[in-house]
Amino acid sequence: MKFITLAALCLTLLFPVAHAESQDREKPIEIQANHFFGDELKQTATYSGSVRLDQGTLRLTGQKLILQETPSGYRKGTLTGHLATFRQKRDPKIKGVEEWISGQAEQIVYEEQTGIVTLTGQAVVERSENGIIKDRAKGNKIVYDTIRSRTIIQGSSGGRATTVIAPRNNKR
Repeated sequence: MKFITLAALCLTLLFPVAHAESQDREKPIEIQANHFFGDELKQTATYSGSVRLDQGTLRLTGQKLILQETPSGYRKGTLTGHLATFRQKRDPKIKGVEEWISGQAEQIVYEEQTGIVTLTGQAVVERSENGIIKDRAKGNKIVYDTIRSRTIIQGSSGGRATTVIAPRNNKR
């Protein structure tokens, strides 16, 4: 338990103050898939076959997406696939440095209202700068808050949570 708490603390420091692209939440959601089934009474939509969801710089991909609308009008999407993926550009904090957060897992749940992305099963989240991976987190479950840039990692029952943190660049 102490290791998981330490890993969570490390990741909070790992992804310090840059937030997900702030304009993304104000952009429309566009979904592409091979098949679509909508149920207006249940407020659900099921997309299957090469699913791709885009909202600004946020992109989610997988084989099946179940999208639900909450009573308050927000959406919650559950994406599955051999390995479903997500990626999102972060607001710039250093001129000339383009940062991205990306991840993959067997299941990804995105909650529009909170900006929470939950990756479950073979979960990996990475931060890259100008296309070079700088930091990586692995675990059975990773919860990433796109608004506050916070991460929580849970190891599997027999496994551990793992983080790799790039060395400090003192030239900035």
